[in-house]
Amino acid sequence: MSKLLRVAQWHFRQTVTSKQFLVMALFIPAIFALAALGIAWSRGDAASAATSEPLPAFAIAFFLALLLFLGAFLSAIMALYGVIREKANRVVEIVLSSVSATDSLGGIILGLGLAGLIQVIIWVALAYTAASRFLPISLSVLSPVQAICYPILFVLGYLLIASLYATVGAMMKDIHSGGPAAMVGMIPYAPMLFVAAIIQHPEATWVQVATFFPPFTPAVLMMRLAVSALPWWEVALAIVTLAASVFLLMRFSARVFETAILMYGKNMSFREVWRWGIRRR
Repeated sequence: MSKLLRVAQWHFRQTVTSKQFLVMALFIPAIFALAALGIAWSRGDAASAATSEPLPAFAIAFFLALLLFLGAFLSAIMALYGVIREKANRVVEIVLSSVSATDSLGGIILGLGLAGLIQVIIWVALAYTAASRFLPISLSVLSPVQAICYPILFVLGYLLIASLYATVGAMMKDIHSGGPAAMVGMIPYAPMLFVAAIIQHPEATWVQVATFFPPFTPAVLMMRLAVSALPWWEVALAIVTLAASVFLLMRFSARVFETAILMYGKNMSFREVWRWGIRRR
């Protein structure tokens, strides 16, 4: 555990002190502030926004869900680049001489996840402060279910996507040769292509089914919670299913990482990855 924490600390420090982290921490809130300004102008004079009709609760919940999912997605991409960078530079050979592959992978995911959480907190704080100058918004309109489930879905969503991306990174010989493997990482993002349909028909059968399909659960459940009051058992079952899937995928990823990370010069096939992931220790 101590080695895992040291690896996590190193990756966390490297991430939060980078210029890219600072740029992304300020860039996303700036976009939301500009969007809020545009909405305020469309609703009337920005100076009188404080006295205008409040934004509906679902709009605030949706934008918060979008920020959280975007944060999880970008943090997972950093995990992908971290794995590929270490593999390409042969740094991992030195690391694995004193740290197990499981601790190395866990450290990458944990360190970058904590950095991503801090980044999301910065996003929410800056975006809320900037947007509140133009629009009458308040996080108090979030329901208790939304306030509890969104952080949980961020953590589980990040772990799921990061584990998937770490596996993909171990399969790739470099960042330019992803091939079909790179497309696997886009699976959790697929529900974002159907945002309008999910918001308009949150109780549709296909949307309910997608809620319990783990790669889609974080995005779909966040959007459904933003626009609809779901039964407690449906929310609880989706989160439990997601948590179990995260546990299994992280074990699978650790086994693949342990074998694939030391293989250079070629991309691994899905058959090889599956064989490594399900093998017994």
